[in-house]
Amino acid sequence: MMRRAGTLLIFVALVVALVVPVWLGGRRAVFTSFDLPVHAYLYLLALVLFGWAMRAVKQWLLIERLGLAVGAWRNLAISLAIDFAFLATPGGVGGYAAGIYYVRAIGGSYAQAAAISAADQVLDLMFFAIAMPVAALCLSQSTQLSPLLAHGAAFGGIGALALLVVLVLARRPLGAWFFGRHGPIERIGFLRRRRDALRGFVNNVLAQTQILMQGPPAYFALAFATTAMQWLARYGVLWLILALLDAQVPFSLALLLQGVVLHVAQWTGVPAGGGGADLGLAVTLAPFASTAAIASALLLWRIATLYLSLIAGMISIAALRWRRHSAQPFLTRIGADEHG
Repeated sequence: MMRRAGTLLIFVALVVALVVPVWLGGRRAVFTSFDLPVHAYLYLLALVLFGWAMRAVKQWLLIERLGLAVGAWRNLAISLAIDFAFLATPGGVGGYAAGIYYVRAIGGSYAQAAAISAADQVLDLMFFAIAMPVAALCLSQSTQLSPLLAHGAAFGGIGALALLVVLVLARRPLGAWFFGRHGPIERIGFLRRRRDALRGFVNNVLAQTQILMQGPPAYFALAFATTAMQWLARYGVLWLILALLDAQVPFSLALLLQGVVLHVAQWTGVPAGGGGADLGLAVTLAPFASTAAIASALLLWRIATLYLSLIAGMISIAALRWRRHSAQPFLTRIGADEHG
């Protein structure tokens, strides 16, 4: 039942992501989207592939730091499979479970898998906490954007950064409260019965995270650089499409709009924010481009960042499953020979 519901949600997201641009621009949007020069599509494909590669490199850095080993192609397949789970589930919740599952599949413990997932999210938060205020500062110099919108975006980015700092500084009091007398562990019976197991798990995750945090400066610089390039490439796709359609939109604006609209659209419950994200971007881009250009851009944007990623993720999941099943008979034969 849950699998059918998940498949239905993915189907709804795919249909809505296609219907909204066509509704905005009609058949003209479809014709314009597929009437660009061949080199324009090659530019878009190169940017998409570069974003995939940077995410895979970031994941490899985190995995290697905890002493685990994974081949380059398998690592890329795992990265694409996790990205598929983020895109195909409401709020991207499936991505966290997929990350833990695949790290376990390469020999990692639950604590190591959770630490890698947590470190991945921390790097993303660091990027957005820095990139959003910087983008707003750049926009404040532009005459195309309302100062109120620029100041609001800057306030949101700085507020997110301040919240992150508070959480980091208050991690010990928060941990003490969580496991304390008045925290959820003691108030919820299900958690109270598993207090020791939960405490051990949290301690293991913190220990593994500490290993990640004790890396040399060059390691953090490379990890953050790959994170930045991953998101700049992904969010740069829409900007590049608009530029190819002769719509001059500042890159900082495209970054800000996607950073805000896509995350808000996740709360709609539709995978990848289908529909809500498209309408939100169409409304916010209206002062800077024609409706026809926006509709064509959104259609190409969804093909490049959603459809291609889902296809690559499905192929990766199938390849990883085939690899696991093909390895099992081989391991079984080895075990039989050893006992023979």
